[in-house]
Amino acid sequence: MDRKISESRAKLDDAAQRALFLAPLPDAGDLESLLMERKVVSTRTYEDEAMIARFVRSNGTEVVCYSVQGLTIDEAEMIAAQCEILSEWDVDSFSQAVHIALDPDI
Repeated sequence: MDRKISESRAKLDDAAQRALFLAPLPDAGDLESLLMERKVVSTRTYEDEAMIARFVRSNGTEVVCYSVQGLTIDEAEMIAAQCEILSEWDVDSFSQAVHIALDPDI
């Protein structure tokens, strides 16, 4: 099953990029504070009404967010479990994690 996955990225040193990155995210202020500690960050959010899961990862200098639309909270949790074992954090590996989590028999 194909899922709509969108990607956004920002360099933490670039205030304009960071602001654009954070704008659509819930609790953006809290996330920005966490990111500005310049540590490795891996977190996720889920919006019940919109049924959107967002998976955020930062290496301390750059941050990326993959959003997946049309998910239940249980599906988001299954994807999160697959993300824990990703060695690469790019759109291809994330898409593969989504596929494994939600469509393992295909």
